[in-house]
Amino acid sequence: MDQLSEVERVETWFRQRGLPLVVRRRVRGVDLLPRATPSIVFFLLIEPILQILAYVVAKVTELWPGEGDESTGFALVVLGLTVGALVIPPLGGWLVSRLMRRVGERGEWPIAIAVLVLGVVVLIVEQSTGLHEQAFWVSATVTVAAVLLLLLLTYLGAGSILAWAAKVAVKQVNAVGTLASKALPLLMIVILLSFIAAEVWQLVDPRYMDRGRLWGSVGFLILLGGLFLRSVVSDEMRELEEEQSDSTAELLRRRLRGTPLAPYVRDDYDGGVKPLSRPERFNIALVFFLAQAVQIVFFALLVFAFFVVFGTIAVTDELMEAWLMHPPDPEGGRLFGVSIPVPNELIQVSIFLAAFSALYFAGAAATDPVYRDKFFDPLVADIRVSLAAREAYLDRWGAQRA
Repeated sequence: MDQLSEVERVETWFRQRGLPLVVRRRVRGVDLLPRATPSIVFFLLIEPILQILAYVVAKVTELWPGEGDESTGFALVVLGLTVGALVIPPLGGWLVSRLMRRVGERGEWPIAIAVLVLGVVVLIVEQSTGLHEQAFWVSATVTVAAVLLLLLLTYLGAGSILAWAAKVAVKQVNAVGTLASKALPLLMIVILLSFIAAEVWQLVDPRYMDRGRLWGSVGFLILLGGLFLRSVVSDEMRELEEEQSDSTAELLRRRLRGTPLAPYVRDDYDGGVKPLSRPERFNIALVFFLAQAVQIVFFALLVFAFFVVFGTIAVTDELMEAWLMHPPDPEGGRLFGVSIPVPNELIQVSIFLAAFSALYFAGAAATDPVYRDKFFDPLVADIRVSLAAREAYLDRWGAQRA
């Protein structure tokens, strides 16, 4: 295998780990449009779906006269469009990415140009069907600006980071059993007492805290959790860099076992690699942060589902009325505009406790020995591998990267 193909294989490995800013600077702008094509396909697919969803919501009384947003048909259409927006765009981008890898370099540019032409066709169709209320030149300007932004994000490696985050999310789906069996029972001992406290139900009572204020409270808790995670990541990164400065060839080989970088660790490696640059430190810290954030989001969804199911089984309307000091809303609950057969008060409490639980989990995962061993230390070990790989990469191809 020639030297160039070795470098490309290693750099592809870095991108697959969400670390595009570690690779050589001069290759970041090569074939920018073909590399951005999957993300452009994602945009071209999700944009009309969201436009149709907005149109259905705005015209609900005309499409379902007499029933409005209480219609079963409306709920099914909204649910279908929502699922479509979550599934179709990423699937389309992934399929195009696979196709471009299969056709090779010669076929990438024709596919990229065809996607741009398809974007123009989609824009014309949306304009002619009335999905876009703005003038054509306004819609065209917004579309062009979006494509240029996607090209910039591709140059910065955002696509690699998001693709890596999606892979982590899939892994977390497979790890829901671990979250449920290791994290959820310990937290429930603490948080379950809050669920049966009348004051919590009164705090988030929809009569006094509408959904907007509730999301504002959740956003504040998310902000606190984000600040805490940033502090934890910063401290861990500092310790990992200090630890990495004392690396030896034997240590690098042990950490890089099973990676494409393992064969390139020299026996006379002296650990004299340059410290992380600001973009590299930001990239690695962002990957570290996102890995924890994905864990926390999945845990919050698990807690929300638990309380909705538990509350539906255990909390009667009479008990809810005793806690709230008024009967629950007879119209039932709504979540993101869709009616669901669960009391609105129960949805409010479940959302609030899920956000609070996520904040607790963010702190416990980094400090509590039980949580740290299962959820935090594996992420730290993964970052150690990334730092070791960077050392071997710079030691072998550092002169070419500049």
